[in-house]
Amino acid sequence: MRILKLRSEMDLNSANYRVNNDVIDSLPGSALFMSEEINLDSYDIVLLSQYSRWKDYGNLLKRVKEHKVKTVLFDNDSCYRSFSDKFYEGINYIFYRCADEDGRTPENGSWLPWSVDTKYFTPSYGGEGIIMPCTVNRQYPLRRRIHRILPRKREVGLNYVASLQNAAGAIHTDSPIVPQVRAKALEYAACGTHIISNRTSQMDFFFPDELITYFDEVAEVKEMIENFEPNVEVQKELRHIVETKHSTEHRVKEIMEILHDV
Repeated sequence: MRILKLRSEMDLNSANYRVNNDVIDSLPGSALFMSEEINLDSYDIVLLSQYSRWKDYGNLLKRVKEHKVKTVLFDNDSCYRSFSDKFYEGINYIFYRCADEDGRTPENGSWLPWSVDTKYFTPSYGGEGIIMPCTVNRQYPLRRRIHRILPRKREVGLNYVASLQNAAGAIHTDSPIVPQVRAKALEYAACGTHIISNRTSQMDFFFPDELITYFDEVAEVKEMIENFEPNVEVQKELRHIVETKHSTEHRVKEIMEILHDV
């Protein structure tokens, strides 16, 4: 199976590059930027970047759809539109992260659970204190409330990994737009950090409830900040779960099984 991964230059400097692209980068095949010369006859399947990356490449997308090559979309932001959007027409298979703005999922696709690079996000157990290494803006009203008592810790790259390794726990929340678990929960677990979260959907797909420190009110978070003590056995079990079930390598195997049937 000859696979072409069509990439966008927009992703290169994105702070979320690993979250959105690690698993695609790890798939076999050739990789080309949308701006490069592309011979579609050389491939059986073309992997397409998410909706927002195609703004300036409508003609290329049309050419790909009209070609005999199979098309597979990795869509990360379908919550902002409907799967009935014309963009999705003519695509053979869609890996989606969440439902669309109407709460629907595509018939020709499947949910792509988050995964984590366990070689990059490595563990250090124990740690001290609680951090909130999350984006804080109007899309995350709960984070904005927590931010008043626990300012966001902004780190990137290996500094971000180190901040997780040094912390006993880290705050995770969903948003009203996408009320489900975020990839950060897996990054925390991979670093041996307690996941401190509001109650959200699909968390139990990744981890059993007894391993998550849940809160229902911001006041509970304030109390945790003052009194939180790490449980190393829980931290180790979180790491074990992502190593054995949700690593990038595991997700690549699952994707390849689907691609063979597209």
